[in-house]
Amino acid sequence: MVYYLYSIDLWLFMGTDLIRNNTEKLIKTLSKLFFVILFASFSSLISASQILGLYQSEVLVSSQEAEERQKAFSLALNEVLVRVSGKMSVLDNTELMMALTQPEKLVQIFSYKAIEASIDNDMPSNTHPGTLQTLPDEALSDPHVISHALSISFSRLAINNLLKQYGEPVWGGNRPAVLLWVAAEEKGVRRVVSASADTAFTSAIKRAAKIRGVPLYLPTMDPQDRQLVNSSDIWGLFIDSLKEASSRYQADALLVGRVGQRQNANGVELWSGQWVFELKGVVYSGELEALSLNEAAMSLIAPIAENLSERYAILGGDALLNSEIELEISDIKSMEDYVGATRYIESLPPVSSAKLTWVKGERIRFSVSLKGYLEQLEEHIELDSKLSAEITQSFDLSERSRLYYRWSTLN
Repeated sequence: MVYYLYSIDLWLFMGTDLIRNNTEKLIKTLSKLFFVILFASFSSLISASQILGLYQSEVLVSSQEAEERQKAFSLALNEVLVRVSGKMSVLDNTELMMALTQPEKLVQIFSYKAIEASIDNDMPSNTHPGTLQTLPDEALSDPHVISHALSISFSRLAINNLLKQYGEPVWGGNRPAVLLWVAAEEKGVRRVVSASADTAFTSAIKRAAKIRGVPLYLPTMDPQDRQLVNSSDIWGLFIDSLKEASSRYQADALLVGRVGQRQNANGVELWSGQWVFELKGVVYSGELEALSLNEAAMSLIAPIAENLSERYAILGGDALLNSEIELEISDIKSMEDYVGATRYIESLPPVSSAKLTWVKGERIRFSVSLKGYLEQLEEHIELDSKLSAEITQSFDLSERSRLYYRWSTLN
């Protein structure tokens, strides 16, 4: 298992533009909460585009005292709320946060595991590998000694219901996969960040993606990649030049960036750079300026998570949209196909309920009640290979009340 050194003010750091969107009070409060979150290796995060452990966190503590456990529950819950909603602004929802003043009520199970590690305020290199300083120093019986990893699992149902009740989005575990092409220049040497690279920047990027719940793919940079891509294409942010090389990874979105390292007047290593992000033909862009390594990595990943959540998360509360559509599916050749298709439709985040209304040969039709927008339903279906779109049988191009799909024979 691999662990990483980090702190809450780093994972909550969203870059200059995003910080401006949060209240000054929140930022000042959160910046004081240094705490340790213990993560499993990044490989366990991604299974295709299915995010695991959305509602789980592990916090390093110095004792098993109740007071310290309560603080750990609260800090871990904040992390889970941001990851599940996809929005940093969820922590600005005063009514929601007031409802969460007793985080222990949302804990499904927790356990301790004894470890041997030491930390100090400067987070030196001899820190236990992968630990994050989490609790404020005054909350630790000895701020230089960490004795246990506190594993916490929160109730998925309770958190989802609370987010919906207070008008916040819920972003399911099936998320768009993002392929990352980044050229990083360290000490005058420019390298393409790859899946096999064991560098500080690679670890920081993986760490940030895990915290925000973004399925991140890194290129292998094998002979096939090197034949199609060079660091100049990436450094120039020539996203179109990377399309051919990207096709083999079958990702849903593309992130291209360049980052460089330099020292400030005090000799501190800082990172700056630019990035572009393409999702479904829409291109976003941003900059990083004079940030620490972990801040730079999070400032690269955080706006991606925000954009993806904006598109795929389902809002609750007053923002809830109710509508009815018909969804017709062909190639249903067996009872197994019918059960599989029914369960799949019912599992889609924008779907409130699905009722079978019509059967003819190998075609079935559902009446589907939506709790999201029609476009969201179509986009969630596109994330999987279970259904493939058929050309509409309606001659009225404005007719959007019925969708036609074919059930995949690979299911």
